[in-house]
Amino acid sequence: MIAVPDWPYGPYTIDDLDALPDEGVRRELVNGWIIVAPWPSTYHDHAEKVLERALDTAAEEVGADVYTKGPLDVDTGPSIRVPDIAVVEGEAARAARARRARAYDGPDVLLVVEIVSPRSGSEQHDRVDKVFEYARAGIPQYWLIDLEPEPIILVRELGTDGRYHVVASVRAGSELKTDKPFPFTFDPARLVE
Repeated sequence: MIAVPDWPYGPYTIDDLDALPDEGVRRELVNGWIIVAPWPSTYHDHAEKVLERALDTAAEEVGADVYTKGPLDVDTGPSIRVPDIAVVEGEAARAARARRARAYDGPDVLLVVEIVSPRSGSEQHDRVDKVFEYARAGIPQYWLIDLEPEPIILVRELGTDGRYHVVASVRAGSELKTDKPFPFTFDPARLVE
């Protein structure tokens, strides 16, 4: 059973979101509405952990001052989103923890990653809604990953026009090579090994 605030209609606030009991579901606050997203499948979860570890390792190898975690709460301005993975600028992450912030601020996030769960209610959010919301929050990169029928990483970078532009589409068997937010090389095939 999912608990809701005492009144039946929103808009809701971050306090309403925080007042809900932990019932083992992922919740996001989206433009005043609480959205419940299913927990990812084992397939999705495995891919997330593989990529999170690879990002952590690459950051450590070059001494990048970042905090990589998945999932974690990101304040995008109108909403609290929970991307599958986020890379936060290190000093900003430490400052957020020191002030016991509810979520990391969108402008401090260098990269968000969403792994599509096909045929789920979150698929449209990942493919459409979050593209605009993460761009509006000023997050420099948004990677969208499809695992089916084969792994592919779609890399979007924030342009000077305030919109994301696709700069790479990398399929399993090829390598994603980027210098942002730090040097990183990765074959999407690793996501499903």
